[in-house]
Amino acid sequence: MPLRPFKLPADLDVLVELLPPSFQYPENETWSIRQDEIEGMVDSLRGIRRIWPVVRLLQALHPPLRDALRGFIWEEDGQPVGLANVLRLGHTDRWLIGNVGVLPDYRRRGIARQLVQACVDYARERGAASVVLDVVAGNEPACRLYESLAFTHYDDRYEFNRAPDGLPDVVPLPAAYRLTPCSPHDWRPRYELAQRITPETVCRYVPVEEGRFRQPPLLRLMAPLFRAAEGVQVRSFMARCAADQRVVASARCVMRRRRGGNNSLQIELDPAHASLAPHLITQMLRTVAPAGSPHPVELQLPRWQSALADAAREAGFSLRYEYRSMGLLLRS
Repeated sequence: MPLRPFKLPADLDVLVELLPPSFQYPENETWSIRQDEIEGMVDSLRGIRRIWPVVRLLQALHPPLRDALRGFIWEEDGQPVGLANVLRLGHTDRWLIGNVGVLPDYRRRGIARQLVQACVDYARERGAASVVLDVVAGNEPACRLYESLAFTHYDDRYEFNRAPDGLPDVVPLPAAYRLTPCSPHDWRPRYELAQRITPETVCRYVPVEEGRFRQPPLLRLMAPLFRAAEGVQVRSFMARCAADQRVVASARCVMRRRRGGNNSLQIELDPAHASLAPHLITQMLRTVAPAGSPHPVELQLPRWQSALADAAREAGFSLRYEYRSMGLLLRS
């Protein structure tokens, strides 16, 4: 049978070989993965490959980690030609499908359908309540495929990119707020913020649950090893109202320490505090792209974070992709 599940760690090498050509789109080059992104992705996968004995030990000590990198590969003519990943979202019964890719010469043969269906079936067998995925808006064949598998469009997401040079001045922090560094493992304020601000339409497919935010002590202990393997450094921040110390925003800066790939920003802002958006964007941009950094900056935002999106455009970010977030409910 041409469809088979991942065999780890051997298939990490298959991912390195198959992912870059699978994300080339001759019919629309703007969708294709860039060379610097390929370099960063390959570097991170090889880093995980190097520490795989540690991953195996962690999986034995903490069984939910066994769901961190699952998926399927399609083989034809004696070689892998398509793949799809499926993984559990933290310690919840919600799952994510990603990296659905087929080599250009093998498309339009139903391979992607069977890969996605295999991922859905696997998640269902593992007790999933829902499965979600993202698809580039405008990729109508892929959208129709997911709709035919009963996925529903429930949200939209933007991916902004910016060169690391010519950075704007930092917009002053409004006097009513305080922005301070925090531990990447300080999960509860981020969880409580997400509970307040996440739209109900999103929560139907990806509820705000502690299991998406809280990490077990063992994983917190090993986090520096994983960051070193992936070649990244992480800095986190929280913004609070000065009057009552309530958290109204959080930010996470991920910086590449080796060549290739993007530096990335993750920002969540309570829409009721939109005046904070220009400072958050410019301050975090200055943090994630220090002087001399060669890495472009990536920022992903849901459509409902409109104040952050407007501030990002004002700071020189350009829209690279617009995604449709699609979900499938497997049980109520």
